[in-house]
Amino acid sequence: MPDRSIVFAGDKVALIVRGKTSAKHSPGNLAQHADCVRSNGSPVGYFGAPGEGSAYLTSAVLIGIRGEVYDLDGFKKNRPYYIDAKVARGYGTVSTALVVRVPGSQAERFDDYWSRLSADPSTFRLLGKNCSTRASGAFRHAGILAAGIPGLDTPNNLYKQLVRQRRDLCESYSGYIGFTTAGGNATMVVEDP
Repeated sequence: MPDRSIVFAGDKVALIVRGKTSAKHSPGNLAQHADCVRSNGSPVGYFGAPGEGSAYLTSAVLIGIRGEVYDLDGFKKNRPYYIDAKVARGYGTVSTALVVRVPGSQAERFDDYWSRLSADPSTFRLLGKNCSTRASGAFRHAGILAAGIPGLDTPNNLYKQLVRQRRDLCESYSGYIGFTTAGGNATMVVEDP
C-alpha cells in the first residue's frame, strides 16, 4: 500500500496507538502509548514527568507524578520518533492511527479538552490517569464517546472501544507516522513499514 497523507481541516480528530503494528494487533500493556491529533492536525499527548529508579516507579504507579502535555514542540524535544516518519522508521516505531470524522462542534470540544489539560496537566499515574485515560477524556468531552474505557485503561482498549462504538466514523492507518504543516493545518503522513 502506498504512503498516505491525511489532511486535518477541522473535520476529523485521531487516536494514535504507538506500538500497535496493525488494526488487528494487540500490543502488550507496557508496549503501547496513546497520543491524539487535534482537528487542525497537530499531535498532542499526555506523559508523566521524566524520572527513573524504583522510587519513581512506585510513585508513578501508586501516588502519581506530575503530568505533562506535549504539543508538536514537546514531541520534537522529547520524542521526535512520534512526529517524524523517517525518524520513526530509524527507531522501528510503528503506530496505528484511528482517524475519526467529526462535525465542527465535536472537533472544537476535542481541542478544548486538550487546551484545558495543557493549562493544568494534573497528576499522571500508570494505572488510571495515564495517556489513554486522558485521550479517552478528550473523546468523551467532545461527545464522540459516552463512557470511559471498558476494562483496563490502555491505548488499545480505547482503540477497540472507538472501533466498536463508532465504526461508521473511523478509518485506521498503520505505519511510520509523521506530521507536516501547510497553512494553518497539518497533514499526518503514514509511511508503510
